[in-house]
Amino acid sequence: MRKLLSVLFVMSVVITFPIAFAEDWKGADDGAEFHLGALTGIGVVDSSGGFAILASGAKKIIRNGFVPDINNSVLIEMELGPMFVSKGTPFFYSTHLRWDFTKDSQWIFFAIGGVAGHITGSGLGSRFLLFPRFGVGALWGVAETFLVRAELSHELIAAGVLFPLY
Repeated sequence: MRKLLSVLFVMSVVITFPIAFAEDWKGADDGAEFHLGALTGIGVVDSSGGFAILASGAKKIIRNGFVPDINNSVLIEMELGPMFVSKGTPFFYSTHLRWDFTKDSQWIFFAIGGVAGHITGSGLGSRFLLFPRFGVGALWGVAETFLVRAELSHELIAAGVLFPLY
């Protein structure tokens, strides 16, 4: 009897698992047209790492994204701010597209792609650098008007906050 109940329990979990999570990635759009935020973390300039403080702003440009079967949207985003490294304080900038994939009301995963760079002072050679930028990240909805953000790209590992504006 115990084995039969165990088998029935496992079968019920296996059968209902896809049904329980069928609505993930299919929810309604968040409705926010703009996002403002702040990030802090570790940035890299040449081979030097340092502390970065960035402001971010984003505008939604494609509400239903490129994949019609799931909840996704595309934003154009800019991040700007100083990076404090041992040889100076370069200015970091990035303009990229952020492709958001909304899992449910609490989690959004995203990919970024665009251009970024540094404007360095004399301690780092007085250069204007421009390079491609690709990365991934996640947004965790703490409240309707407040999200926690984590981002990883080849020149920045950062965490911060994001405020959707309706």
